[in-house]
Amino acid sequence: MRRKIAAAAAMLLFIVMTACAGQDKQTTFTGETSEEPAYQASLNQISPAAYGEVRGLRLEPGSYISIIGKSEGTAFWKAVRNGVMQAAEDLNEELGYTGSDKIKVTYNAPAREEDIDEQVNILDEELSRYPDVIGIASIDEEACTVQFDLATENGIPIIALDSGNLYQGIQCTVKTDNQDAARTGAYKLADEIGKRGDVMILVHDSKSETARERVNSFQAELADNYPDVNVSEVVYCDNLDDIKTQMAEEQNKGQEEGERKAEKESFSNVDAVQYMIEQHPGLKGIFATNDGMTRLALEAMEQAEKAREERKASEERKASEERKTSEERETSEEDEQKQDASSEPKTDDGEAGTPAPSDENKEAADTSSEAEKSKEKSETPAENEPSEGREGEENEDTEEETFAEMNTEIVLMGFDTGKEQLQALEAGELSGLVVQNPFGIGYASVVAAARTVQQAGNEAQVSTGYLWVTKDNMNDESIRKMLYE
Repeated sequence: MRRKIAAAAAMLLFIVMTACAGQDKQTTFTGETSEEPAYQASLNQISPAAYGEVRGLRLEPGSYISIIGKSEGTAFWKAVRNGVMQAAEDLNEELGYTGSDKIKVTYNAPAREEDIDEQVNILDEELSRYPDVIGIASIDEEACTVQFDLATENGIPIIALDSGNLYQGIQCTVKTDNQDAARTGAYKLADEIGKRGDVMILVHDSKSETARERVNSFQAELADNYPDVNVSEVVYCDNLDDIKTQMAEEQNKGQEEGERKAEKESFSNVDAVQYMIEQHPGLKGIFATNDGMTRLALEAMEQAEKAREERKASEERKASEERKTSEERETSEEDEQKQDASSEPKTDDGEAGTPAPSDENKEAADTSSEAEKSKEKSETPAENEPSEGREGEENEDTEEETFAEMNTEIVLMGFDTGKEQLQALEAGELSGLVVQNPFGIGYASVVAAARTVQQAGNEAQVSTGYLWVTKDNMNDESIRKMLYE
């Protein structure tokens, strides 16, 4: 009996030691750590967090996800595309798919962000390929109803990214909280200009949901909390041609028959924005609603500054020439007076002019001369007390200087980054930017599309976050990871 108990105890001890050994083996630190991907900071901004990871997604081999953006060339949309492609790579790695089994994910977009017709054509082409799901960033929130109906008939679900659509069948929308972001831009700009003055909004289009939300929220924030800040003008990118036409008409006024007429094609978008800025000489601030309009504002302000410098240089040259001409005229008159004086007949005492006066006449003349000098002195303004004419001239100069200062101190804020925007922030030409998370938008859109295909259920809206970036914080590590060029 004792031998059996001892054997059992030995067996139990062996089992415990084996289990402990196995546990030690599992928890032994080898020096290797799992590193976060470089883009993890972008995924951390996504809410709900489930849209920032591909774990748990199950799609059939060869499934096809089609993503359609607004543009293919800007820094923002390049970052969106990068997010789309990274999500596709992570998804295939998670599923272990290779070769023809890989999940096919494509990104297509128009060359220009405002080209609705091209985006519709791309959508038609993608529908003809029968993808399992389509994600689209609608340039026009009311467009594509016919195409969406066709997709529904063929069992192709639709999700939205960046900008929503009014179509009722949209499964999920992945985007920035535009209302909150625009309100942030509004109060930042209002505070920067001292909570008083005129501001202008430059808007990327008049048809997308993003544009509508940003403009309305920006104006609402000012109306609610900054009554002394006035939105004097809202300029839409798709209306710049109308402004160019107006510029041409103004330039052609007064031209004689046969003179070359200006056409709207003679002016660029930068010219049109500069023209609108110059229509508001007291402008204190500008807010641009996307990266393209922010760059356009930067170029227009730079061009306007160069034009002012050229006008100032021209005025200085003109003033210098007038002074030179005046001095030459005065010198010429003095020379003529000297020549006339030398040609007068001499008097008895050898001096040119009238005969020398008698002692009595000389004394009277001296008295008269002193009286005239006293009168002139009393009529001449004091050195430190300018006359009315001089005071008017000084006021005019002050007004011109103030006008120049007002135009060179316009505060510019906008949306999104890029190489030009970051350089402008560093140089102080830009005061602040709402920086979205385009990589996160692209990544979360693929996750939302995959969830739609496997019928896992979707949130109606997925928020991808944003940051407020200035010269002071742009080099912070947490901020720098979210910037894109």
